[in-house]
Amino acid sequence: MIQVTWTGAAGLTFETPDEIILIDPYYTRVDLFNTLLGPISPDEAAIDSALSAMQKVKAVIVGHTHSDHALDVPYIIQRSNAQLVGSSSLDTLMTLAGLPGRTLVCRGGETVALSEHALVTMIRSAHGLVFAGKVPFQGEIRPSATLPMKASGYRLGTVFAPRLQIHGISFLHVGSANFIEEEVQGYTCDVLFLCAAGWHKTEGYPHRLIDITRPGTVVLIHYDDFSKPHVKGTQTRKLPLLDLKGMVRSIKAQFPQKDVVVPEIDARMSLG
Repeated sequence: MIQVTWTGAAGLTFETPDEIILIDPYYTRVDLFNTLLGPISPDEAAIDSALSAMQKVKAVIVGHTHSDHALDVPYIIQRSNAQLVGSSSLDTLMTLAGLPGRTLVCRGGETVALSEHALVTMIRSAHGLVFAGKVPFQGEIRPSATLPMKASGYRLGTVFAPRLQIHGISFLHVGSANFIEEEVQGYTCDVLFLCAAGWHKTEGYPHRLIDITRPGTVVLIHYDDFSKPHVKGTQTRKLPLLDLKGMVRSIKAQFPQKDVVVPEIDARMSLG
């Protein structure tokens, strides 16, 4: 079994006796006021607290470069010296943070060995239609930018749905409520992690994606109000107007045989 922890927003921690791998780690949870007005910076104390509970982090994978996916990554890499996999936009962010050349830059379809037991395939994907039917902050992080910068400076970059394989068990991480059908064709998974925010705004999501990838277990993530702090051990505060129960009912109606899991932040799951 592999221990998986949802850490808020799209963040996941995968832990085996051999290694720890992070996807979209985000511990800062910038409040709404600062998100709108900025500039924003990583909460180093919150990140240090999260990393102190881990043994050596082997790799960090980033699905796209919005602030709730990438803000904390430069500090995490500086602290952990982990392998970093992501987009050219992420590489620009790392350069702005004084860490050039640290990103293994992918454009879509690459399979990267993370260790003897783990590899990731970076599947091209798409961002959900979050605000008024539009994708926020499209484009690349600008090389001319300076840190700290506003949330709007953390532009989308290339979007990936990483397919992580650890000890032969496959996990597909969809960190925003959208996908590109022709890109995901041919990829199956044992466990599918689905962004819940905006789930009803994209045609075919999540049902067509589940039909293609054929997971045994579906885990719903990115449903928390990540603009507010989370107190460990308390119930996760949900985004407003999300209808998470409706999402679960909709999936179970079409796929009654699937296990659908709605985890709490920081609750460890044994998967695989």
